[in-house]
Amino acid sequence: MNEINFFDRMGILLFWGSDSSFVDHLAYRLTDPLVWVPVFLMLFYIVLHNHGNRRERLVCIAAVCVVMALSAGVCNLIVKPLVCRVRPCNVPELREMFHVVKGYAENNYSFFSSHSANYTALATFFILMVRHRIMTAVMVCLALVNMWTRLYLGQHYLSDICVGMMWGVISGYIGWQVYKKYSHQEHQKTDSAPTGFLQRDIYLTALVFVATILFVILVR
Repeated sequence: MNEINFFDRMGILLFWGSDSSFVDHLAYRLTDPLVWVPVFLMLFYIVLHNHGNRRERLVCIAAVCVVMALSAGVCNLIVKPLVCRVRPCNVPELREMFHVVKGYAENNYSFFSSHSANYTALATFFILMVRHRIMTAVMVCLALVNMWTRLYLGQHYLSDICVGMMWGVISGYIGWQVYKKYSHQEHQKTDSAPTGFLQRDIYLTALVFVATILFVILVR
């Protein structure tokens, strides 16, 4: 613990684990990307439903692919193998001091967090593309929840999360620039956000996000 810098030490003390089996369950389930499939499907639906032709849909999908390739690819294929930072949950001294929830400990490297990068990149892209306060709230909450689970489960140090978040913002912004350059979408302005995305689709995405959280809370 003494070899860890002050910033990461505070992150471990503040976020890693608790005495609550309920919170353990919540973090363990919410860190699984499969739990968020309904939200991902809603985002895909928004792309299909709010772009008027095949070309515009393909441009948007390609931009999302750019976002994810940058966020995940740079993290997993370049930075992690170069830095080789062991996850806190796999450091013997820390495992003795903190609770490893259900023995959950991934074996790859810690720096930086691909969860943090990927969810922040996706959030940044959709926030910039849709530009609606409800979508912004949903995407920010989605990213923050996943950052919290990684800290709570001892999978990352706080610096891993913060650097991942910064790279995610950069990746999402680059993807949005690709979308903006090649998309010439003419949006209808009726019942829509300023950028033309239908508000009912945005509210439905928020509903699916809340329903996902409630499902995880209620089904154990």
